[in-house]
Amino acid sequence: MKLHTLTIILAIHLFSLLCFAEKNEKGLIPEVRMSNDEGENEKKALRSELMITRSENKAIESLQSVIKKSKGSTNEADLWYRLAELYMRRSKSGRFFDLNRDNPMMKLSPFPIPNEKGSESVKRAMKIYSKIESDFPKFRYMDEVLFNNAFAHQQVGQMKGSHELYQRLLTQFPKSPLVPDGTLALGELLYEQGKFAAALEQFERLEKFPNSRVYSYGMYKAAWACYNMRDSECGIRKLVQVVKNNPALQDGEVPTNRHNLRKEALRDLTIFIGDSYPASKLYSFFEDITSGEELGEAMMNLAKLYDSHSRQKEMNIFLEEYIEKQPSGPNVVKSHLLLVEANETLKKRDLVLKHLTFASDLCRSDSSWKKDQKKDDITTSCEEGFRRTSLDMAKKWWEIWLKNKQNTEFSNLTQQLFKLMLDNEDPKKPDLKTRFAYAELLFQLGKFDEASAQYKIVGDKTTDDIMKHDANYAALFSKEKSIEKKSEPLKEAERKELAANYLAKHPNGKYATAVKFKIGHIAYEENNYPEAEKWLKPLTTIKGNDEIRRKSEDLVLDMLNIKKDYVGIKEFSKQIASSTADASRKNSMNKIQEEAHFTEIQEFAKTGDKDQAAQKLIAYAKEHGNSKLSQDALWQAIGILYTEGKVYDAAEMSLKYVQKYPEDKKNLDALKDAAKAYADIGQTAKAADTLAKIAELDKKGRNQYLEAAADIYVMEKRVKDARASYMGILSSADSKTTERIYGKLLDSYKNEKKSPEYEKLLNQISAKGIEPYTTEAMIERAQSLLDAGKMTAAFDLSMKANGRSVPAETRAAARLIQASVLEKEFISQSVKAREEKFATVLAIKTEKLDKAQTAFVTALKMSKDPYQQLEALRGIDRVYGNYIDSLTSMPLPASLSPDEQKQLRGELAKLTDPIADKKKDNDAKLKALAATVGQSATTTRAYSSISVDKTITPIAQFPTPDKLGVFLPASSDMTIGKVSRYEIRPNKTCNKTAVMTGDIAKVNTFEVAGNCYGSRQFDIVEKLGLELAKAKETRALGLFYASVGAEGKGYNDKAMWLIDAALKAQPEASPYVYQKARLTYKEDGIKSAMQYFEKVLDMQMPSTEMETFAGVKAFSEGDFSRAVEKFSTLQKDQLYTLNVGTLLSESYAQKGQVDKALAMVKDLIAANKKDNVDYLLEQAHILETFKGSPTLALDSYEKAFKASSAQADLREWLSKKIQFIKNQNKVGQHVISGDL
Repeated sequence: MKLHTLTIILAIHLFSLLCFAEKNEKGLIPEVRMSNDEGENEKKALRSELMITRSENKAIESLQSVIKKSKGSTNEADLWYRLAELYMRRSKSGRFFDLNRDNPMMKLSPFPIPNEKGSESVKRAMKIYSKIESDFPKFRYMDEVLFNNAFAHQQVGQMKGSHELYQRLLTQFPKSPLVPDGTLALGELLYEQGKFAAALEQFERLEKFPNSRVYSYGMYKAAWACYNMRDSECGIRKLVQVVKNNPALQDGEVPTNRHNLRKEALRDLTIFIGDSYPASKLYSFFEDITSGEELGEAMMNLAKLYDSHSRQKEMNIFLEEYIEKQPSGPNVVKSHLLLVEANETLKKRDLVLKHLTFASDLCRSDSSWKKDQKKDDITTSCEEGFRRTSLDMAKKWWEIWLKNKQNTEFSNLTQQLFKLMLDNEDPKKPDLKTRFAYAELLFQLGKFDEASAQYKIVGDKTTDDIMKHDANYAALFSKEKSIEKKSEPLKEAERKELAANYLAKHPNGKYATAVKFKIGHIAYEENNYPEAEKWLKPLTTIKGNDEIRRKSEDLVLDMLNIKKDYVGIKEFSKQIASSTADASRKNSMNKIQEEAHFTEIQEFAKTGDKDQAAQKLIAYAKEHGNSKLSQDALWQAIGILYTEGKVYDAAEMSLKYVQKYPEDKKNLDALKDAAKAYADIGQTAKAADTLAKIAELDKKGRNQYLEAAADIYVMEKRVKDARASYMGILSSADSKTTERIYGKLLDSYKNEKKSPEYEKLLNQISAKGIEPYTTEAMIERAQSLLDAGKMTAAFDLSMKANGRSVPAETRAAARLIQASVLEKEFISQSVKAREEKFATVLAIKTEKLDKAQTAFVTALKMSKDPYQQLEALRGIDRVYGNYIDSLTSMPLPASLSPDEQKQLRGELAKLTDPIADKKKDNDAKLKALAATVGQSATTTRAYSSISVDKTITPIAQFPTPDKLGVFLPASSDMTIGKVSRYEIRPNKTCNKTAVMTGDIAKVNTFEVAGNCYGSRQFDIVEKLGLELAKAKETRALGLFYASVGAEGKGYNDKAMWLIDAALKAQPEASPYVYQKARLTYKEDGIKSAMQYFEKVLDMQMPSTEMETFAGVKAFSEGDFSRAVEKFSTLQKDQLYTLNVGTLLSESYAQKGQVDKALAMVKDLIAANKKDNVDYLLEQAHILETFKGSPTLALDSYEKAFKASSAQADLREWLSKKIQFIKNQNKVGQHVISGDL
């Protein structure tokens, strides 16, 4: 009964362990199923459990009914005990349903599924066991009741109750056969709770029961208790005891639990002893307690343990001892392989190769070791273990090398390993997969010849069609790669053989077409084009291999290209394009057609006309607008146009290029070249617009190009564009640039100074305090106040401006305003006074002279501007003259006697004489400076300062700029002495149509220019010039005409810019230099222009204006003969117009030809009866000075008096002069009082 009960309990225990395991947990042995249909198995299990449950339920119900009827009977306790057993069995089914509660099969069951859980059945059994213990204390199977109840408590996790029950069993029933099992169970209970010492105590009690079936297991658990208490020696002793108590399995013997326990003990001994024994003692330890086969397994387990603990170095000690002492052991090869992995971890690759070599030798078919081993051991050690380890190692080393191909150590190791494996192969069963892998490695190492040889071996030996095909092709491909590295005749021959071999063995192989292509390609590379065409041309029509077809087509195209057969290229590429549905291929063929066309043009450009080449390129770009080559063609055309001097066309094309290809990196250079080209040929407006575009692209140089564009806009009078550009610069400008730009902004308003915008700009500059413009603005306002007669306000504001921290030359204008105010105060100061106020009035006049004179002198010193200096000198001259005149004619007090008045006059002369000397010195400076800027010393003659006993001589003045007409050449010959002038006639027809259409090749451009200028169609003259400037041969002439036209339109700055460009192209053309001189004279005065006029004189340009210029220059230098020579070439109307008639007559008189001088003056007076004051004065001067006849001169003075009604100061002087002559010569009165 007890044995039966124990069997049931153990079965339940085993089932409980299975039930409480993880659902997905599986052992090493595959799960055995009665059916391959898992669903069917589940159905069967469900039906089985339901039937068992129904039977158990019925049994329980029956037994419960019997118990009710047998209450108080002698077998009642037995009935309760049987009921408890039924509940324990019932718990098994309950656990089944617990585990399968969510199984869909449960819902499909035709029988009701029990709701009671397995644990509830166990608890029912526990309750019954407790009832038996309490109600039937004398029950004969009480020890079983206690044991089963303890086990049931343990099942539901009530460990404390379980412990107490096991303890009562052992205490109350010390002689029960269940004591060993109870002791073991109690020990395990304590062990699970981590109470290892108490558990060990229970386990060691089993030593009293050596014959018990749980004895060995108890010692095994005792060993683990010792181990957990860190007492390895104790644990080792216990395990050794287990090993010795359970003998090894003998040949033919069926394994039992005792053998399994021995095996587990030996396995665990490796753990225990590995922590406490040195590696050198491990072999001997196990040798003493194990059989031969167990010894090897122990070594294997130890090695795995040591490897997991990273103690690979120590593995070499005990494994090598095992290998040495057990050379025929079944685990020797495995030991070598473990040492391979251990030494690989230690990176001792020499030892890795050593052990792989040993393993390889042992695995040879003729090795003595192999003869002593079982077939299974050979399979696992050699066919599986050695091969797997070798391949794993090779793979690892291979991958390491792939990550760093500079580390050749691993590639060498991998090669050695492959050779080792292949040396060990069975000739009857060659390891072709490994050899294929070896060939792959050689290929990756670049050892293509060796790889090819290995592939060839595989291809020759393998019976696998796929491998044969791949190997044969790889052999060819490897040879191809070898030839790429270094071509040799032998290799070339081998390649052909391999190609032939592939086609022979695989005529329809995957790569057959590719190999045919290869043969054709080889012929192509050998320049054997007929042979190449034989193989390749058929491939251009194949279907199913687009890549080969395309490559063949490409090679055929290339051969046509080599032959420079551009027609063939066009036709064949057209054929390809029409036969393909591939849009990309079609496009590429079209591209080839385009390239052939492009190449044709390139060939033409090498030897043909460059202009035609450029036009062909432009036409090509238009025809193939979407081609990349069209961009290249357009760019190349631009370059040719520039080279050929057609810079306008090049610039225009550059703008189109930039517009068409906005993302091209060359655009900035294209625009820069275009801007320069436009500038060089006078297309200033286009140059400015192009510079603005450059500013948009060139972020770094933006301000530089924007400013250049704005400067040209000003020149073009596009002031709004200019101002917008200038303002665009200010946002990112430094202080120096800001100052310059504001200056240019102010200059742009020079003709709009009364506009609100100009005032706003001035206020903006003043608010920012930008100098010198803030000060200049104040000076400008002060000047406006002065002009408005607001003297005090003008003086105060100019005083404020003069006090600012700016250079003296900037403040000079303010000082001149102050001087002007002081001058007016000085002049307005009267000198009339009574005797007692006379000295005071004289002192005030003298003081005001000093203030005014000081202001003018200071301004003179401060200024660097010759015009300001001239104004200061003139101011000094005026105040000196006024002071002298005022004191000379100062009314004397009537209270003084004649002698006193005479004496006073003498005293006043003492004041005026030094001033007169200063005035004389100042006058010399004034005249010298005036001459340098082409002006007279005074803006009007200071007649009041001329003594009546003197005469008025003519002033040597160059003709004003407006009197100097343009000089248009009559031909393109600019050689000195050969330049001729085209006669401009105002009524000639301007050929406007030819100019506007650009059709000027067949017209006389000199005539067109002259006639259009004469008819004042200056825009046509400019347009003509710009058309001529487009051609390199007529560029200088064109720029000259453009300058003349621009000047005529009032664009003086542009005219200057254009003539500078013309002179840059042709610096020695006198008409161009003359144009430069005229413009400079007009803008900067005669001083700046003098160098150019003198150069024109040296060039002997036949010009009335220059003859006049030379005459004035000679007159001013006192060379009257040369002056007569130059002026004599002029007509009477020219003498009058150029205002040099008086100079000619004066020159004659100075030479002693007085009568000729008088005759000249007489003719000029007769020819110009309205405005002849200067000629009458000259006539009077000659008569009085050179003829010595004031009386004869009197008539001329009187006529001049009548003609000078608009000149009050001259009339006053003439009145005095006439009276003086009459008084001196007692001449009769010719002048009536009314005229005076």
